[in-house]
Amino acid sequence: MKPIVLSVLVLMFTLRGARAQTVTQPEESTSVIEGAPVQVKCSYSSSLSPVLFWYVQYPNQGPQLFLTHTSRKSIKGFTANLNKGEKSFHLKKLSAQKEDSAMYYCALSDTVT
Repeated sequence: MKPIVLSVLVLMFTLRGARAQTVTQPEESTSVIEGAPVQVKCSYSSSLSPVLFWYVQYPNQGPQLFLTHTSRKSIKGFTANLNKGEKSFHLKKLSAQKEDSAMYYCALSDTVT
């Protein structure tokens, strides 16, 4: 079994002003063996109730929306659950596959009213 590299762009988005928010991904990349579980971490800081997103960018393609915390869906075996206590939105999959190799981006936005 060959290792799979899931690239994770280390990002920190900040919205300036009275309601500053940030989202961070601590790892630059994650390498796992095909068939092994994988987790891509995302932590956030916000004084509001943000909407969190995961975007994916496959080789030679543009970024596309992958998951949101409001959808409660599993996409290609990936899930992400919002943990308000830990302020995290980690992306997880029980069994990584070769076709999962991509860039994964975590982002947040203010709550839409």
